[in-house]
Amino acid sequence: MKDESEAEPEEYKIVYSLDGSSDLFTKYFMANDPEGARGMFAFVCKKNDLVASVDSVEKWNRWSSKWEVQEKLDSSV
Repeated sequence: MKDESEAEPEEYKIVYSLDGSSDLFTKYFMANDPEGARGMFAFVCKKNDLVASVDSVEKWNRWSSKWEVQEKLDSSV
């Protein structure tokens, strides 16, 4: 049985660009917090030997049906 204190994963969107490209790309992850989504994104980049710069991390608000910016930044992964 599931413990009530466990948080349900939420949908996160990471907007990023690849090294040497000005195009923006998007990847989606289910995570408990923005750090978890960034960790999954870092794993995907490492696994596929990608050098990416994160533009923003956004969370889907199912009540207002829109994406809400959690982090707006520009850092290499």
